[in-house]
Amino acid sequence: MPWQLQSENYFKEFKVSVPYQRISNATVDDIIFYDPAAERRASALNVNWDTYFHVSSQEWLYKLEFGWWRMYCDTVFGATYYKNNPQGQLISAFNPSQLMKNDQTLKRLDVFGAVMVLYQSLVTDVSNLNDVDMANYKFAQERCETEWAKARELSNFYDLANNAPNGPATKLEENWLADVDYFNGDRRFF
Repeated sequence: MPWQLQSENYFKEFKVSVPYQRISNATVDDIIFYDPAAERRASALNVNWDTYFHVSSQEWLYKLEFGWWRMYCDTVFGATYYKNNPQGQLISAFNPSQLMKNDQTLKRLDVFGAVMVLYQSLVTDVSNLNDVDMANYKFAQERCETEWAKARELSNFYDLANNAPNGPATKLEENWLADVDYFNGDRRFF
């Protein structure tokens, strides 16, 4: 049952390789704005949205680091795939704390992801399955995919220079991100 995810120990027991961090500062008010039906359904179940934001953000962090980051490095001067940690090990140079948490695209990713996780938990609970929840789950999936495609195209929510945590991206970053097909989509060699 989805409301069982609210256990205090859920995230203490849930071990992941990337430390937990929210990708945005989205709130329940954002959910009410983008999907009031999801908030009504969650309220009927007495759901705590923080749990769903946690799961959603963790999934988006994986996608950003292992999917989006390579494309970002290919198109932005100064962005590198890897860096050395203090022990000298080669690790990903993606730093989640450089995401602009108030960026609208990241907020929408976070909201739609949390809504999708809510409906995932509902449609997998056989005793709670209904056609409306299944339709809402599919709709949430479509919105996540659409927003993810937009995020990959915009790529303006990462503060590479680490000088504007609230945005906007620097002019240099915006110029390089403006044309994804410049040099046939691959700028590493120019």
